[in-house]
This record gives sequence, structure tokens and C-alpha cells, in this order.
Amino acid sequence: MAGSPRPASRRPFGRGLRVALVAAATVAAAALARARADEAADAPLDPLQRAVVDSLQSAPRTTPEALLEAAVRAADIGAVAAASDWFGKLSEALDGAGDRRPEALADLGDSPAAEGLGRVERLLAPRAPAAVELVREIRQAARDRRRDPDRLAAAVAELRSPHPEERAAAVERLVQGHVDALPVLVPLLQSAAPAEAGLRDTARRIIGMLGEDARQPLLSWLASDDVDSWPGICEALDASGAADVDLAMVAPAIVGDLPADVRQAAAEVLRRRADRRAAADRPLQAVPDRATAERLLADRLDRVLSPEGLPEPDCLLLEPIRDPAQAAAAFGGGLEGLVERPVWNPTTRRFDRRSMPPRTARAFDAAHLARDLAAIGPREPRSLARVLLAQEERLLVERGAALDVPPADLRKALAGPDGFTADVTADVLDAAVTHGLWEAAAGAAAALPPPRDADPPVRLAPHLRKALVRTLEVPNSAVQFAAARTLALAAGPPPFAGSSRVLDVLLHAATARGVDRAVVAHPDSAVVDALATGISRFGYEPVRVSTGREAVFSARATADTALVMVAARINTPSAYETVQYLQRQPLGDVPPVLVVVDPLDDDARGRFLSRLIADFSGVHGVTLVDRLDSFFAPTLDARTGDDAAAARFPDALAQAVGPRSVDPAARAAARSQRLARGREALRLLADMSQRGWDVRPASATALDALSTAELYAPAVRLLAVLGRPEAQAALAAEAERADLPDGLRGAAVEAFAASVAGHGVLLDCGHLRSIAARYNPAHAPSRAASGDVLDVLEAAGRPHRLTPRDAPPPRPTP
Repeated sequence: MAGSPRPASRRPFGRGLRVALVAAATVAAAALARARADEAADAPLDPLQRAVVDSLQSAPRTTPEALLEAAVRAADIGAVAAASDWFGKLSEALDGAGDRRPEALADLGDSPAAEGLGRVERLLAPRAPAAVELVREIRQAARDRRRDPDRLAAAVAELRSPHPEERAAAVERLVQGHVDALPVLVPLLQSAAPAEAGLRDTARRIIGMLGEDARQPLLSWLASDDVDSWPGICEALDASGAADVDLAMVAPAIVGDLPADVRQAAAEVLRRRADRRAAADRPLQAVPDRATAERLLADRLDRVLSPEGLPEPDCLLLEPIRDPAQAAAAFGGGLEGLVERPVWNPTTRRFDRRSMPPRTARAFDAAHLARDLAAIGPREPRSLARVLLAQEERLLVERGAALDVPPADLRKALAGPDGFTADVTADVLDAAVTHGLWEAAAGAAAALPPPRDADPPVRLAPHLRKALVRTLEVPNSAVQFAAARTLALAAGPPPFAGSSRVLDVLLHAATARGVDRAVVAHPDSAVVDALATGISRFGYEPVRVSTGREAVFSARATADTALVMVAARINTPSAYETVQYLQRQPLGDVPPVLVVVDPLDDDARGRFLSRLIADFSGVHGVTLVDRLDSFFAPTLDARTGDDAAAARFPDALAQAVGPRSVDPAARAAARSQRLARGREALRLLADMSQRGWDVRPASATALDALSTAELYAPAVRLLAVLGRPEAQAALAAEAERADLPDGLRGAAVEAFAASVAGHGVLLDCGHLRSIAARYNPAHAPSRAASGDVLDVLEAAGRPHRLTPRDAPPPRPTP
């Protein structure tokens, strides 16, 4: 069964079954937790708690450190009121610190009591939201002071102190600085002076304490253009003991254009690391030759670009999505999750902590490897294709969807040592499809068409055409459309292998109307209506069906299908078979599926529900839901009438395919992209009819597109070239519409004239008489519209009329 290799949400499937009992229990548990917090605050202290509180109050506490310690100890025993009182006094003391407040906050963050800040925050958050903000201020002030470059530079200077206690304090400050101390430690490792040997050993020990935490910052620094620091970075990577960093030093060790000290330092580190390993475990034999280095770097780049190379988000779906507009916040700040990466800033010469989507983080890693591989000079086509794929992925991460990037920019990113070549781009296309990089695949396909004004016209070579035809089978609408567009523009006239598939893809893309459609399938018509009403609350246009077969065909009928709801007991075929068919969409994207469990679907022992969970547990994009009122509508408080719990539909859909499916901005962007593809598909179909393609099957699609203003102009243009009576009749009807805006009606009149000029008058006599009848008694606007149609018909028939003998000459006589 088709499925995504990396599901957007990683909650266990069993939690996807949001039945009403679980939802009610969640709401009740939250209310119970709040009630217990209030009760704990008001409950009398037991003897042990009272003894601890009395002990804390026995001595005066005035300093911020003493007040924080008292608050932490009170929180440890659950004395909410006492902890709140001490923390309030702490806030007042900090407010009175004046200009010393930042320093006082940092001192609190570095004090022994700081480890209890989390417990105080959890205890006081329900009663004192300001306490949460103060805890964040304390932590941030401590982090900022530890990262202060001047403080870290002073600590390095104190390492040269003759006093052991000053040196120890300096080491402690550098250790507290964590990875932010690397910019001041790396220069120590670059020094070769014998007098600096002790400092180098100290720096190596401090970096060794960082371990794997130093790996990513140092690789980010090594990926920059700060070549002068590369020798020290290589030494720091070795000192960290981080695994899997040998390949990062291969290119610096063998590329001849680099300074000698860089090559020497990288080679020395490689030899040193190789000597530490047993021969059987040695991935590199000291410094590899160019062929071996190319193979190793290409293999690593291949793994980084694969789905397994995508970093895990720092936090997953942490809480239910109650408001679709807050979907990103519920997912930790990003619709795909976020990865925090230290990125080297050459201007400030320190690391900036950036939260980025996992795809962006992978693009940075791939770009570093691609730079090294390109510097070596790849000789294998496979290696060059990976380098260009990494470059294109970096461009698309920065610029957005492939179809929004100008082809010239795509060709620049895909240009190798010999410039942009179609053969190499075809290899990049195959590599992108293999790695599941759909945007990159769409970009490579979009970059392949030659310029339209090429003279003579350039057609795709047969092997390039075959590569694009293979891409038409990718289960991604953007990739399919990009490949079909390129084939339509540059593959030449049909027939050729895959030409019918090209037409199918473009016809399917042309069905987009810029809306989100939801197919609702249930054997009970009353339930179908209830589900359709519920789903329409969230901006979907429901399509009602009663069988699994109808659900499959309805989902495939339009590119706007964004969701399918299927009853668990649907028949012809069953729910499981229906889902299988839906996941094998021949055209477009695979829609998410919500399998609706009715209240009475389960028997006494739960066998039916258990079978459903077992059947769908391994299927990505599918989740089980109920159809109770609370699924689509918020739960109201019986006493106050206020919303007690939000509707559960957004959360269920986010569990199936990720928060992007419910985020309003993401949904609007997807609708806009589908509409843009539909508009371009209509234009392409009109052009293809002039180049030997039979586009008559597009008649119904073009007629339906007349109802969408954004598609009106390309739709009437396509109807004008079809040469079908129904197409010309529709154009005549549109040209007669006096209620249309002038721009749209003008386009319709122009298209009708083009249809008559190209194919003659295809209207039957009854239609012509009805136009004339509407022209005679009509009021001014309608009369003018009908008159425009009659003018076109009269002009078309004028060349075929016989000239009377007494008619004046067509031109003046002398």
C-alpha cells in the first residue's frame, strides 16, 4: 500500500481514535487538574508542611537568592500559598534592583536554586501567570550572560593567569558557555607556539566536555567561508570526540586550492582519528585519494538527501489543536516541527540559534557536503547529480514552491561545470524522485523545457522524454504537472509513449477551482447530510455519496479533493478496500481519509473496533473518528453557555496528515497553487490543440471552469479552439450575458468570434432564431449583448453571400 515514508505526525495511531469518551475524559481531566490546584492552594498544611514553612519564615530573607530558595523549597512540599508569597517577594525585590535587574536575574539563573525553577513554574502557573514570565526572564538572563562574547574572551585571557583559582574560575565560565565558548577556544587550537601547549590542552579538554553537542556548531562554522579558522575547527572536531565527522575534513585535506595549513591540519586530524580505530572499523585509511573521497562524499550526500536524513523535530504534536489558526503553535512553532540549529554568523563571529523546519536543516547539511564534493571535482554522473540536487533543494527552501521560481534561476542552480545541460538535469530529476524530494523533482522538470522562442524549435531527446514520462507516475500533483507541462511544451506532437498520460494529468489539473472539497461517504443519507453540514463549518465543499465506489470516483474527479470521510461500515467495497483505492490515486495527491465509526458500530466485546484499529494502524493519512456532535461543534457549558471544549475535527485531521492540513494560511496557499496549475493547464490545452493534440475531452472541464472568474479567460480560449457545437453554444451564451463584467464578456465575445472564424457556425437554426428573438424586444444592455453575437455571425456569413448585380463596387472607381 502506498504511504509516505515519514508521517507528518508521530503520535501513536491509537491516540488518533478520538471517540467522545476520550474527549470527555480529556476535558474532565483538565477541569479536575484546575480544581485540584485551587484546592491545594486553599487546603490547610499538614504538620510536616507547616514545619518546613515555619522554618523558612524563621530567618529574614531579603536577597533574591534567599527568596528564590525559599520559593523552591515551598514548592517542593506543595505549599502553594507559601511558594506564591515567596515568589511575589522575589518579584518585588527584582523590581527594586533598578539598573542591576539584568545582573540579578542572571545571578538567580546561575544559583544552586535555579534547578527548581521548573517545579515552581508548574506549581504557580495556574494561579500566577506572571510567575511563568519571571521564570523565563531568569533563564534567558542567565543564558545571555553565559553567551556574552566579552565575558568568554575575558575567561580565555584568565587562562593565562599564574593563579590556579583564577584559571579554575575561567574554565568554569567557559564550560558554562557551552557551544558559545567555541569561537574563543578554536583560536587557541590554531596556535603552534610551544608556550601555548597548556592552553591547547585546556581548550581540548573543555571541547571534549561538550562531546556531540560541539559537532553541529563546528560543522556549521566549517561550512562557512572563514577558511582562516578551518585548521582550528578541524582540531576542535577531533577534540570533541564526536562521531562521524571524518568526511567533513576530507575535502579540506585534499583540495589543492586551499592554504597549506588547512590541508595539513585536516590531514593530521584524519590520520590521528584513523590511528585510534581498529583496522576493521576504520572508515577511512587516513587521507583518501580523490576517487575514494568522491565515492564516500557522494554516499553520505545520498543518505542526507534521503528521507532518513531528515532531522527529527525538537518537539512533536504536543497538545490537541483547538484553533486551526494556532496549529503551528500546537506543533511546537512550525507546521512540520522545528529544529534548533546553531548557525555561524561571520559578522558577529558567534553562533546564532535558529529554529528552522527539518527540511531547511537538511538543506544546510546537504549544501555543506555538496560544496566539498564539488571542490573535489566529481567525475561520476551520480556524484554530479547529487551535488546539483543539493543546490536546487537549497534554492527551493529559500524561495518556495518550484513553480513560483523563474526557470532561469532553476537552471542556474542546476548548472554544473559545463553549465546547464538537459542530460544532467534528467539525472537530477531521477535522483529527486528516488529520494522523495517532490519540490526538487518539480523544479528539475520545470527547468527542462527549452525557450519558446528558440529558432529552430528544440525538442526533448527521447531519453529525456522517457525520464519525464516516468515522473508522471509520482504520487504528487506538483511533480506530475511540472512533468506534463514540460512534455506538452517540448516533447513534440503525439503520439509517443506516455502522451495520453500527459493529457490526463493536464485535464485533471484543469479541474481545480480553488476550493477545498470533501467527499462524504455513508450508506445512511441522513448521516451523510449531517456529516456534510459539519464538515462545511471548516470551509469544505461537501460531495455526498453512499458507497465506497462512488467515494473513490468522486475523489478522483477533481484536483480540489482535500479530504475523504468514509463510514466504517461502507460497502461496495468495504472501508479498508476503499482506503486502498484512495491511496492509489492515479492522478494528483493522495487525500487524507477519516474513517467514521458510528456509535453502535462496536459490539459488546469490541471486536469490530479492534479490527478497524488493527487494519488501519499502519496506514499513513488515515485515522478513526466518531460522528458525535462534539466532533464538528464546540462543547458548551450547560450552565453558562460558553464553549467548554473546542471541536475535535481539526485535531483529528492534523493527526492524520499533520498541522498543515488545518492551518488556514497553508490551506489557502494550497488552493492558490491548485488554481494556478488549473489556469496554466487550460492555457496549455488550448495551445496543444494547435499542435496535433486531440483535446476534445477537455470540453466538459472548460465548460465547468466558466463559473470561476480566475479561470474564465483561459477557459473561453480553450472552448474557442475545440470546434465542438456545445463549446460554441456555451461561448454564444456567455457572450450574450449582460450581467458579466465587461472584461469577461469581452473575452467571451472574442473567443466566440475566434471559434466561428476557425470552425464556422456550429450553432443550429433554433439557437440562431432564439438569439435573434432575444435581440428584437430586449432592453438596451441585453440588446447590445445579443447584438455582439449577431455581429459575429453576420461577419462570418458575409464572405459567402452572392453580390447583387446592382451593388456598388467594393472600391471607388476613377
